[in-house]
Amino acid sequence: MAQSRVEIFAEMTRQQPDDVMIWYGLASEYTKLERWSEAADALRRVVSLNKDYTAAYQMLGTALMNLGLKEEARLAWTQGLEVAGRTGAWKARQHMEGLLAGLGDNAQSEFCKE
Repeated sequence: MAQSRVEIFAEMTRQQPDDVMIWYGLASEYTKLERWSEAADALRRVVSLNKDYTAAYQMLGTALMNLGLKEEARLAWTQGLEVAGRTGAWKARQHMEGLLAGLGDNAQSEFCKE
């Protein structure tokens, strides 16, 4: 029987535990399968390895929202906004601002107020 993509990525994380792209790939596969808890765990690993990975904060917030963890999602997206502002990832920043606005937050970054 052929290995699933999740099994392949999981094996790769065991072989290369510090490879951010492999962890992000695993998180993406979990997300496709709506395995939110596992996706969130993998994404936490991504941001622990690379604090500037804006897409991971965005996806982490989404996974947390799907788990019903609104405040944790808000925190992930807020942290992602800070990272996006620092790294110049304007598209990710705009998307996370929209997600936060959907929560009823008025979390416009200082970079958008100029």
